[in-house]
Amino acid sequence: MSFVAIATPDAGAGVYLAMREAATAQGWRIVDVGPTAWIATRRERVTCEAFEGGRIAVIGDLLSRGPRSRDRGATGVEVCANAVQQGWGRYILLTFGHDGCLSAVLRDPSGALDCAVRQVGAGLIAAGDVPDWLIAAVDDRPGLCWDAIGQALADPLCLSSVDLLARWRTITPGGVFQPHAPEQVLWSPAWTARSGAPAADAACLREVIDLAVTGLVGDRSRLVVEVSGGLDSAIMATSLHATRVPGPRVWMNTRGPFPESDERAYAEAVTNRMGVPLTVVERGRDEIALGLDLIHPRSLRPSLNRLDAAYDRLQAEVCRRLGAEGVLTGKGGDVAFFQTATSAILADQFRDEGIGAVAASTAPVLARRLRRSAWRLVRAGLAAAWSPRSYRPPTNSLLAPDLAVESGSHPWLSDLEGLGPGKRQQIVGFASNLGLHSPSRRTAAADLLHPALSQPVMEAVLATPTYRLTEGGHDRLLARQAFADRLPPELVRRRSKAELGGYYGRVVAANIDRLRPHLLEGRLARQGLIDRGQVEAALSVDHLIWQGGYIELMMLALMESWVAAWSD
Repeated sequence: MSFVAIATPDAGAGVYLAMREAATAQGWRIVDVGPTAWIATRRERVTCEAFEGGRIAVIGDLLSRGPRSRDRGATGVEVCANAVQQGWGRYILLTFGHDGCLSAVLRDPSGALDCAVRQVGAGLIAAGDVPDWLIAAVDDRPGLCWDAIGQALADPLCLSSVDLLARWRTITPGGVFQPHAPEQVLWSPAWTARSGAPAADAACLREVIDLAVTGLVGDRSRLVVEVSGGLDSAIMATSLHATRVPGPRVWMNTRGPFPESDERAYAEAVTNRMGVPLTVVERGRDEIALGLDLIHPRSLRPSLNRLDAAYDRLQAEVCRRLGAEGVLTGKGGDVAFFQTATSAILADQFRDEGIGAVAASTAPVLARRLRRSAWRLVRAGLAAAWSPRSYRPPTNSLLAPDLAVESGSHPWLSDLEGLGPGKRQQIVGFASNLGLHSPSRRTAAADLLHPALSQPVMEAVLATPTYRLTEGGHDRLLARQAFADRLPPELVRRRSKAELGGYYGRVVAANIDRLRPHLLEGRLARQGLIDRGQVEAALSVDHLIWQGGYIELMMLALMESWVAAWSD
């Protein structure tokens, strides 16, 4: 994730030489793409090759779906389109013309690597990070875009897409940047959902998950494999074990300090089924106060992976101690496999099958899950089927009441025409989960690998109706069927999950005295973005117990810490 790519017609200019020297002094590896372009990276691999229009550089891992086409295209955009159609992975692809100038930058559809671009003189910079050496060399600390910050506070979904720093332009996953041109979209979830691709059955879903797991793991020889006790992490862990990718593994479960966050029994059932040892890492009560970190490094945007600071620190320490190169997770599986119980599933079925869907088992199944009458669900499903509601961000009473919010601000939500409400909810979920790739202590130690959020898996589940993913409204039933022979029966049958809300509430309660000046006397308050009275009222133990709001407070604290990093 830490990379900076620079292309300039005057590579000998003092500012660019200063950048290169500063990057080298800080231990960054320099890869020359040509006489006027180079890439600095901490850990990500860089590969270069020629094409008809110039040179290609790939940062990260671009994996092939099959034999690669010999026709790489004559232009940068054609090369990028070829990569999206024939490849996948976690990568940034850059093309350079014969003159050495940057002609196109593609951010892979999964969004696994962040990327933003800016101009410096006659040169262009594309980066996934904004290290101090870069800011110092340019001698130009970027200003804060307060309107965008307010937008991200009001709608956390767009945190991964808005431009929070002046002069830095974010590239949308699946989008291509070209100098002096609007961003061109080569892939989006909505396009995929409308593509008419065949729906996945259990065998197909199993195959694509195995492909994603083995592809993302690649040649990483040492891995930490999360075995949380939940279904999604168990699917990824057993997939890795079944594919017999060689290398040492640590099958890790993190035990919380309270009974509701202790999932060892289910995690042990998974590792016993595989015949491997489970490593349990304890989170003690004394860590609660450390669960909120009010210091944030300078970065393109606030990192959601730093929200639970104690867990982020703990896992980073485990990775460093073990020399792990990657962490395999089940994150995003609840969206990909569709865990949510909602009448939108029935609405999708009405759109595809007409009124005859009322005779299916979907309505009774959802009625039991939601504890509502089946007829009430039928009415809701019929009402939503052909008039799905537009996305609206959740109301946040802690923000200034006059804070303007642009509806559907994330680019992935700009074109949802022709999609039912269930599929729209799934796309909102994928957009929200882009934050799971954000930089943190963990990502500095090892790569976070989320197969459920990879391009092949997203494409497979987006092409599959929600009522088929749930087999008529059940919780992730298609995924359960696909992996039933690998999973312990108690996990296949399980419908509950661990509850961490109480833990986060205790974290906020333990940090109230630090949060009060941080928020009430901070820069967000001075900019008029928060309602000081509401925030002050929320910063009490009684309020947290009876009304909650701890996640909203943690998000405000995260943004305030990030803003402070760029203001000091």
